[in-house]
Amino acid sequence: MEKKRRITFYTNLNGPHEDQIREQVAMTPEERWQVFLKLRRMYYGLVGDPPKLEKSITVSQPSWM
Repeated sequence: MEKKRRITFYTNLNGPHEDQIREQVAMTPEERWQVFLKLRRMYYGLVGDPPKLEKSITVSQPSWM
């Protein structure tokens, strides 16, 4: 079961950044990756999946040659 986060009031704008850095230092790279994937799933759940763009490489003569 996940621990509930409590509301924190900061006196300056560096507070949230410092807290986030402290949390990430305590995590392993695998845990950070899992959190990233979870946040990405939540984001795409809200805004929808990104459109599939055609992937192609075009090689042409540069204009300066």
